Amino acid sequence: MDNWKEQEVAEFALAVISKRTIGNTGAEYEKSGSGKDWQDCLTLSFDGFNDARILSLGNVWRDVLENKKTEFTGEVLAQETIVKLGETIRLETPYEVEIKVSYQ
Repeated sequence: MDNWKEQEVAEFALAVISKRTIGNTGAEYEKSGSGKDWQDCLTLSFDGFNDARILSLGNVWRDVLENKKTEFTGEVLAQETIVKLGETIRLETPYEVEIKVSYQ
């Protein structure tokens, strides 16, 4: 069942860090909030080569919320489809994702 999609949290903080840079350049995306604000972070979009890289975090949020986890840190791959010389190519770009959650 999809009850996790309606979950409210006391607070959350999300940071997305590109793994394609050398050195620590900081987070490419950060958001914090409470209640159901986390729902705005299920799918994120970043500039890509042709269009956009799509970072889908639904499975991560589901695991965190269903299991009442307070932290997640791990690599998540953003997907991008590009067309080059008539061929469709799917690119994957790694991002480090950090989520901290506190519950009511």
